[in-house]
Amino acid sequence: MAPGTQPVKGATILALDVGEARIGVARGEAGYSLAFGRGAIDRRGTKTDVKAVAAAARAEGAVLVLVGLPLTMDGHDSAQTTRVRSFAEELRRALEPLGVAVALEDERLTTRMAQRQIGAGPLPRGKRQVKGLLDEAAAVLILESYLARTMEDQRP
Repeated sequence: MAPGTQPVKGATILALDVGEARIGVARGEAGYSLAFGRGAIDRRGTKTDVKAVAAAARAEGAVLVLVGLPLTMDGHDSAQTTRVRSFAEELRRALEPLGVAVALEDERLTTRMAQRQIGAGPLPRGKRQVKGLLDEAAAVLILESYLARTMEDQRP
Protein backbone atom coordinates (compact mmCIF):
# COMPACT_ATOMS: atom_id res chain seq x y z
CA MET A 1 0.00 0.00 0.00
CA ALA A 2 1.40 3.39 -0.95
CA PRO A 3 1.99 5.76 1.98
CA GLY A 4 -0.81 8.29 2.42
CA THR A 5 -3.45 6.21 0.63
CA GLN A 6 -6.53 4.64 2.18
CA PRO A 7 -6.76 0.86 2.21
CA VAL A 8 -9.49 -0.67 0.04
CA LYS A 9 -12.64 -1.96 1.70
CA GLY A 10 -11.99 -5.28 3.40
CA ALA A 11 -8.21 -4.76 3.65
CA THR A 12 -6.75 -5.80 7.00
CA ILE A 13 -5.48 -3.13 9.36
CA LEU A 14 -3.62 -3.63 12.62
CA ALA A 15 -3.45 -1.07 15.41
CA LEU A 16 -0.84 -0.92 18.16
CA ASP A 17 -0.90 0.61 21.61
CA VAL A 18 2.82 0.86 22.35
CA GLY A 19 3.56 0.96 26.06
CA GLU A 20 6.65 0.57 28.20
CA ALA A 21 6.03 -3.11 29.03
CA ARG A 22 3.71 -4.33 26.26
CA ILE A 23 2.31 -3.56 22.83
CA GLY A 24 -1.44 -4.07 22.55
CA VAL A 25 -2.59 -5.35 19.15
CA ALA A 26 -5.97 -5.08 17.42
CA ARG A 27 -7.21 -6.13 13.97
CA GLY A 28 -9.96 -4.75 11.77
CA GLU A 29 -10.93 -4.32 8.16
CA ALA A 30 -11.15 -1.10 6.17
CA GLY A 31 -14.74 -0.06 5.53
CA TYR A 32 -16.09 -1.73 8.66
CA SER A 33 -16.50 -0.30 12.14
CA LEU A 34 -15.43 -3.16 14.41
CA ALA A 35 -11.97 -4.05 15.64
CA PHE A 36 -10.95 -7.14 17.54
CA GLY A 37 -8.18 -7.59 20.07
CA ARG A 38 -5.26 -9.79 19.12
CA GLY A 39 -3.49 -9.83 22.47
CA ALA A 40 -0.35 -8.07 23.57
CA ILE A 41 3.33 -8.45 22.79
CA ASP A 42 5.71 -8.30 25.76
CA ARG A 43 8.40 -5.68 25.09
CA ARG A 44 11.91 -7.13 24.70
CA GLY A 45 13.72 -4.31 22.89
CA THR A 46 12.98 -2.36 19.72
CA LYS A 47 14.59 -4.80 17.27
CA THR A 48 12.79 -7.83 18.74
CA ASP A 49 9.52 -5.89 19.09
CA VAL A 50 9.63 -4.79 15.45
CA LYS A 51 10.16 -8.40 14.37
CA ALA A 52 7.21 -9.52 16.51
CA VAL A 53 4.91 -6.85 15.05
CA ALA A 54 6.11 -7.67 11.51
CA ALA A 55 5.30 -11.34 12.13
CA ALA A 56 1.81 -10.39 13.37
CA ALA A 57 1.27 -8.15 10.33
CA ARG A 58 2.27 -10.97 7.98
CA ALA A 59 0.12 -13.53 9.83
CA GLU A 60 -2.91 -11.25 9.67
CA GLY A 61 -2.29 -10.15 6.07
CA ALA A 62 -2.24 -6.48 7.09
CA VAL A 63 -1.75 -3.71 4.54
CA LEU A 64 -1.60 -0.98 7.19
CA VAL A 65 -0.30 -0.84 10.77
CA LEU A 66 -1.52 2.08 12.86
CA VAL A 67 0.67 3.08 15.78
CA GLY A 68 -1.13 4.95 18.56
CA LEU A 69 0.55 8.30 19.19
CA PRO A 70 0.28 9.40 22.85
CA LEU A 71 0.10 13.16 22.49
CA THR A 72 -0.52 15.30 25.56
CA MET A 73 -4.04 16.68 25.99
CA ASP A 74 -2.95 19.96 24.40
CA GLY A 75 -1.53 18.11 21.37
CA HIS A 76 2.17 18.30 22.20
CA ASP A 77 4.77 15.57 22.35
CA SER A 78 5.87 13.98 25.60
CA ALA A 79 8.82 11.69 26.32
CA GLN A 80 6.60 8.69 25.51
CA THR A 81 5.48 10.33 22.24
CA THR A 82 9.11 10.63 21.20
CA ARG A 83 9.75 6.95 22.01
CA VAL A 84 6.65 5.88 20.06
CA ARG A 85 7.63 7.99 17.04
CA SER A 86 11.04 6.32 17.04
CA PHE A 87 9.48 2.85 17.29
CA ALA A 88 7.05 3.66 14.46
CA GLU A 89 9.94 4.78 12.24
CA GLU A 90 11.81 1.50 12.87
CA LEU A 91 8.62 -0.40 12.13
CA ARG A 92 8.08 1.58 8.91
CA ARG A 93 11.60 0.70 7.74
CA ALA A 94 10.88 -2.98 8.31
CA LEU A 95 7.36 -3.13 6.86
CA GLU A 96 7.27 -0.77 3.89
CA PRO A 97 9.59 -3.00 1.79
CA LEU A 98 6.99 -5.72 2.39
CA GLY A 99 4.17 -3.49 1.10
CA VAL A 100 2.76 -2.73 4.55
CA ALA A 101 2.26 0.94 5.38
CA VAL A 102 2.77 2.36 8.87
CA ALA A 103 0.86 5.42 10.09
CA LEU A 104 0.53 7.27 13.38
CA GLU A 105 -2.93 7.67 14.95
CA ASP A 106 -3.79 10.07 17.78
CA GLU A 107 -4.54 7.96 20.84
CA ARG A 108 -5.38 10.58 23.44
CA LEU A 109 -7.65 9.14 26.14
CA THR A 110 -7.77 5.60 24.70
CA THR A 111 -6.05 4.02 27.71
CA ARG A 112 -8.36 5.86 30.10
CA MET A 113 -11.40 4.80 28.04
CA ALA A 114 -10.13 1.20 27.99
CA GLN A 115 -9.73 1.29 31.78
CA ARG A 116 -13.34 2.43 32.12
CA GLN A 117 -14.64 -0.23 29.73
CA ILE A 118 -12.75 -3.04 31.41
CA GLY A 119 -13.63 -1.75 34.87
CA ALA A 120 -17.31 -1.58 33.97
CA GLY A 121 -17.33 -5.04 32.39
CA PRO A 122 -18.47 -8.33 33.88
CA LEU A 123 -14.96 -9.66 34.50
CA PRO A 124 -13.84 -10.17 38.10
CA ARG A 125 -11.21 -7.70 39.34
CA GLY A 126 -8.32 -10.18 38.96
CA LYS A 127 -9.18 -10.88 35.32
CA ARG A 128 -9.47 -7.17 34.54
CA GLN A 129 -5.87 -6.74 35.64
CA VAL A 130 -4.46 -9.51 33.45
CA LYS A 131 -1.32 -8.20 31.81
CA GLY A 132 -1.96 -7.03 28.30
CA LEU A 133 -5.75 -6.81 28.52
CA LEU A 134 -5.69 -3.03 28.92
CA ASP A 135 -3.09 -2.64 26.13
CA GLU A 136 -5.21 -4.78 23.80
CA ALA A 137 -8.38 -2.83 24.66
CA ALA A 138 -6.60 0.47 23.97
CA ALA A 139 -5.44 -0.85 20.57
CA VAL A 140 -9.05 -1.78 19.76
CA LEU A 141 -10.18 1.77 20.59
CA ILE A 142 -7.40 3.28 18.46
CA LEU A 143 -8.45 1.16 15.49
CA GLU A 144 -12.19 1.70 15.94
CA SER A 145 -11.60 5.46 16.05
CA TYR A 146 -9.61 5.28 12.80
CA LEU A 147 -12.23 3.06 11.12
CA ALA A 148 -15.09 5.39 12.12
CA ARG A 149 -13.22 8.47 10.87
CA THR A 150 -12.25 6.92 7.54
CA MET A 151 -15.79 5.62 6.96
CA GLU A 152 -17.08 9.18 7.48
CA ASP A 153 -14.44 10.52 5.06
CA GLN A 154 -15.61 8.10 2.36
CA ARG A 155 -19.30 9.02 2.56
CA PRO A 156 -20.57 11.15 -0.33
